[in-house]
Amino acid sequence: MKLPRLLPVLTGCLAFTAAITAARADAVFQFGFFAPDLQLVESTANVSGLRIDFVYGENANVSGLDLGVVNSTTGDFLGLGWAVGANLVDGNATGIQWSWIYSHTGGTFAGWQSGLIARASGAGSIGLQSGWINLAEKDFSGVQFGLLNRAETFKGLQLGFVNMAEHLDGLQIGLVNYAANSDVYKILPLVNWQF
Repeated sequence: MKLPRLLPVLTGCLAFTAAITAARADAVFQFGFFAPDLQLVESTANVSGLRIDFVYGENANVSGLDLGVVNSTTGDFLGLGWAVGANLVDGNATGIQWSWIYSHTGGTFAGWQSGLIARASGAGSIGLQSGWINLAEKDFSGVQFGLLNRAETFKGLQLGFVNMAEHLDGLQIGLVNYAANSDVYKILPLVNWQF
C-alpha cells in the first residue's frame, strides 16, 4: 500500500480514536509521582495515551503505553505496560505486561505477561507467561515458560524446571512435572502429558 492511500486511513483512525477519547473524557497524558495526590490526573480518571508513573501511579482504566516503577490500574488495561517494580491490574488486561519484579491481573488476561513473578487470577486467561514464577489461579490457555509454572486448569505447554497443574490438557516439559488429573502418573520427570 502506498503512502498516499495509507494517509487517509491513518487520519481516519486517529480521528476515530480522538472521538472515542473525547466522548469518554479520558486523559491522553498522565504523569504521577505518588498517587493519589501527586499526579496530574485524578486516580479515578481514565487514561488513553501515555501514562508515566515516577514512583506509584493509579488510574481507573488505562489504554496505551504505561511506564513506571509501580503502575496500578483499578479497572481494565489495554496496551503495553512496562514497570521496574510492578504492573497491577484489578480488572481485565489485554496486551503486554512486563515488569522486573511482579505482574498481576485480577481479571481475565490476554497477551504476554512477564516478570520475576507473573500472576493471572481471572478465568479464561490466554497467552504467554514468561516469568521466573508463573501462576494462573484459574484456567489458562497458552504457554508458561519459567522456573516454576503453576496453574489450576492449564491447556497448552508448560516449560520449566517444575510444572504443576491440577487439571492439565496439554504437555509439560521439565525436571518435575505434576498433573493431578493424569491417567497414568501424577508426577513424572522430564515429560508429562494429558489430553
